[in-house]
Amino acid sequence: MVFQNPTMTRRNGYTTFFAVLSVSLLLYISFINTPSTTSFRLGGNSAVDKVYKNYSAWHKCLKNNITSMEGNPDALWGNLWRGIKLCEVIPEMKGLFIGDYPNSDETKRHIVPKMQLPSVIVTLGIGHDTGAEEKLIKGLPHGSEFFGADPMHEINEDLYTKLPGKYFPFAVGESSGFAEASVLINTTYTTKTVVNVDIIYFLKNLVKRNFIDDIWIDGEGAEYGLFDHFFNGGRFDENGITFCQFNIEIHAPDTLQKKLFHDFIFRLLKDERYAIYRPVQGHHMRLFMLNFANEECVYKYIL
Repeated sequence: MVFQNPTMTRRNGYTTFFAVLSVSLLLYISFINTPSTTSFRLGGNSAVDKVYKNYSAWHKCLKNNITSMEGNPDALWGNLWRGIKLCEVIPEMKGLFIGDYPNSDETKRHIVPKMQLPSVIVTLGIGHDTGAEEKLIKGLPHGSEFFGADPMHEINEDLYTKLPGKYFPFAVGESSGFAEASVLINTTYTTKTVVNVDIIYFLKNLVKRNFIDDIWIDGEGAEYGLFDHFFNGGRFDENGITFCQFNIEIHAPDTLQKKLFHDFIFRLLKDERYAIYRPVQGHHMRLFMLNFANEECVYKYIL
């Protein structure tokens, strides 16, 4: 028969008790500091929580208007604009002041910051026209920065550096190398082999900014390769790159590209990060996106 020392038994009991208590406290602290859909929807003190009701109303509206087209890329391409138009004017969205910044053949959209904080604006595809940037820069806080890339340096370099902005003489896309691109030469778009730089390398190593207030994407078809970068957990997230706003021109798609566009839109809805506004539907499609899921973006542009 083995006898136990009563003092040692009590000590072991206390040790076990405090170990269990410590683990329980750690688990509790971890739990209350972990974001959850439930606490998020019930409302909280964060900027994102404060606008969730507004975003949720928009999200429900668009989902109701396009769910019938899920699985039908042709129908979505031809009719998405209708749902966006309806949902951008619901009461929960009327407080947004989306500005129009036209150039010679299109209009860029942007919300100027509510606080006097400088902005970072990136243009992919200058196209011999900085009319929109010239208008925007007048309304931005001092110290705002412009970065533009276009493989045709004639005219583009001169225009962009006069903003003033930093000009890069190449195309930007999903990967680095040589690529066939539709570029503007004089007044005509021509297919030409150009140097293409990976967008992650471009932003992190050349622009050297990971918080982008607005990026204007006119890649003459290269945008299709960037769709999945914007998803939750995509390459932008992996590299700590945030966009508060972005303008994107979707160029006339073939059958495969319509499917890519279809998947892009429904994935954005699933991710619940961006809201979509100001559709312009023609041979191409132009869309404006706004980030409702980043604290700094919400404080700067929505609240």
